[in-house]
Amino acid sequence: MKTIFNLLDEIITQFPEVNAFMSVYDEDETSFKMEAFSKATTHAFALGNEEQAVRYLNYMAEKLINAEAKVIEHIDVYYVETLFWGASPHTIALGWPLVPESLQTLYIRFHGKAPLN
Repeated sequence: MKTIFNLLDEIITQFPEVNAFMSVYDEDETSFKMEAFSKATTHAFALGNEEQAVRYLNYMAEKLINAEAKVIEHIDVYYVETLFWGASPHTIALGWPLVPESLQTLYIRFHGKAPLN
């Protein structure tokens, strides 16, 4: 579990602007914090801030490389699966092509299809 806490601390250090999304949860609510980071990514696309959203996505894709199984699971279940949840078709059309392939693969493996398909 320490690796998950470290990952979440690193996210807040790298991207202090997401702390507002994540800080509403207690320290041990790691799944909610990771979902909040996912929502922050979708929110950045919704606001037209592609560069910021892509930084978040690339960071998560990079974390998948050589990660422990628990970290991979956390990224998959609590970050990737909730990407674009409740997003408008415009937001999805803008953001989906910019999602790194490794994250797209996880998303499609869970949902069975890309968003909007």
